Amino acid sequence: MSEKNFFLSLALFFYLLAPPVVFAQEPVPVPVEISSQKVVAEGKVWYMHKVVKGQTLYSISRAYGVSVNDISAANSITSNGIRDGQIIKIPAAAMQQGQQNVTTVQQKETSAQQKEMTSQQKETSAQQKVTPVQQNEMPAQQQDDRFIYHRVVRGETLSSLSRQYGVPLRDLKRANKGLLYPREGEYLMIPRGKISESKIQNRPERVTDTVKPALQVDRDSTEPETGIQTNVVETSVINDLRGSLRVEVMLPFYLYENNDRISVDSSRVDSKGKKIYREVSKQDDWIYDASLPFIEMYEGMLIAVDSLRSLGLEVELNVSDTGADTSTVDRLISSGRLRNADLIIGPVYSYNLERIAAYAATYDIPVVSPVQLRNQNILVGKPNLFRVCPSTWVAQDVIVREVATHKGGNVIFLYSDSLMIDPLTSAFWEKLRTALSFDTDAGTTLLTEHYYTGVVPRYDMYRGVATLETMMKSDRENIIILATVLTPKVSAALSTLHTLSRRYDIKVLGYPELGTLETIDLRYYYDLQMMIPSESYIDYSRESTRAFLGKFRKKFRTEPPAESFAWRGFDMAYYFIGGLALEGRAFLQSPGSFNPSLLSHDFGFRRDSTGDGFDNWNMFLLQYKKDMSVSVKIAEDSTLINSPSAFTRDSEILNR
Repeated sequence: MSEKNFFLSLALFFYLLAPPVVFAQEPVPVPVEISSQKVVAEGKVWYMHKVVKGQTLYSISRAYGVSVNDISAANSITSNGIRDGQIIKIPAAAMQQGQQNVTTVQQKETSAQQKEMTSQQKETSAQQKVTPVQQNEMPAQQQDDRFIYHRVVRGETLSSLSRQYGVPLRDLKRANKGLLYPREGEYLMIPRGKISESKIQNRPERVTDTVKPALQVDRDSTEPETGIQTNVVETSVINDLRGSLRVEVMLPFYLYENNDRISVDSSRVDSKGKKIYREVSKQDDWIYDASLPFIEMYEGMLIAVDSLRSLGLEVELNVSDTGADTSTVDRLISSGRLRNADLIIGPVYSYNLERIAAYAATYDIPVVSPVQLRNQNILVGKPNLFRVCPSTWVAQDVIVREVATHKGGNVIFLYSDSLMIDPLTSAFWEKLRTALSFDTDAGTTLLTEHYYTGVVPRYDMYRGVATLETMMKSDRENIIILATVLTPKVSAALSTLHTLSRRYDIKVLGYPELGTLETIDLRYYYDLQMMIPSESYIDYSRESTRAFLGKFRKKFRTEPPAESFAWRGFDMAYYFIGGLALEGRAFLQSPGSFNPSLLSHDFGFRRDSTGDGFDNWNMFLLQYKKDMSVSVKIAEDSTLINSPSAFTRDSEILNR
């Protein structure tokens, strides 16, 4: 299916992907305000939100930063959705304390006039002076000239912003009454009259519609917008492109599931208490939950393709809804349509990906795997396959290399599978032992393995504390590696370690999945100085990031959150389509030669042998700090294990 036809098909189900029209003629989205009413039930804090006509589960979930599934589960919402006037509970676990008056981007853009500032307003605004951490501002109609409106990025606190702007903390608290813990994406008011003169610099350039790769700075220099100290390799810059490429996109949009617009409502009972079953129509903007991340990914890809087309490249984008079965993939293979493709992105499931990769290898077509895979060994024997999301092996190497830099520490390897029967766990342990044994400078580092079962139900938690305390060293830095992602055991371990951190110097490292466990108290991450590898990181102060957000809002009338697949969709499409257009087939054999500055990823592909596929070896290492900030290291193309400090691009982003 061509890009145009597929786009029209999606429009029948997904209002987010409606083709560009005059926005003034479209219905204005209903704003969603964060409720100020909270209750405590079952030991948890909940926001009580009253549904306004026109609001949807999706728009409410975006406003509160909580998934649709979480809201549905908390309120036992049936497939027919929510009703006008209904009171629903929103779990407050993902919300920072004290947030009372946050509104969504949709509320800030309630009309076409508010969505885009006029050129005159932008020029006037550009003359105002702010600090380099200034983000996309609120619409001018909602601003007070006495304040600068700062958009909070991950890790920023009132204290860190006080230092950055040179504004006394008490004045920040007075200007933002009731807000003690700012949340990512929220706007804070910075009193202009209190800003230190030494902190004032010119406002960054305004956002443009075309997203182009931002130039990275020279070696050992400082980027003026962010203050990031960097050591970088030469960045590839695309100014002009020629020729054409045919790209096949294979993602599970679940069109069939979205086509089912009727559901059975059994929420009512008759006078005898028997359930009444009746068919009801789903709301017009209802979307099948499993579709959402791939809609967002496709949205990001469309913006990347638009940007490459603006540089002169012709891109034919053919899109297929592969669902979760194999029949669609088999039909595509049989049809021969894929034979002339220059690039295939997807599918997402391992069993479908193996089929496509085997077929594409016959015609030397590169295939990009866009999501995490359960099959860690899928690259073996597939030389044309590229895995965007780093494997578990890569995350282990990042952790091991970081541990090796902590000379003379007390390293404790906590695992939860008895006798290390899990190959991932045993490989992790062997990597750690090898790294420390080869490093002669780390000869004084202690290394211990410990089988950790969590808190035993018939005993209180203090037994767990006592068990781990016997392994702690008061005169050393205690480095704890969590070699498990099982939530109950992670929760028990962090709770125990948090208690011990009052008496011992403790730092914790773990798998990337630890960053997504919503049930873990966020205080543990900061107090235990957690270090977690991550495949992506978004710097909202960069011009290219602001450009992407501006174009995304203009095209789709919404803004992607930090965890959205839209960022990955843009980076994948820009990297692979741009690389093929710029360097041709040579790019596939040596992808590291193309090094654009992307939005949220820092791709670094390599493979173990010419007969295997390419894995992405570049990750970010996030470290939570006790001052409630998060620093970031770029762990690139690790060649471990004998070189413990093999960060070829080692930059630290402070107060993020």
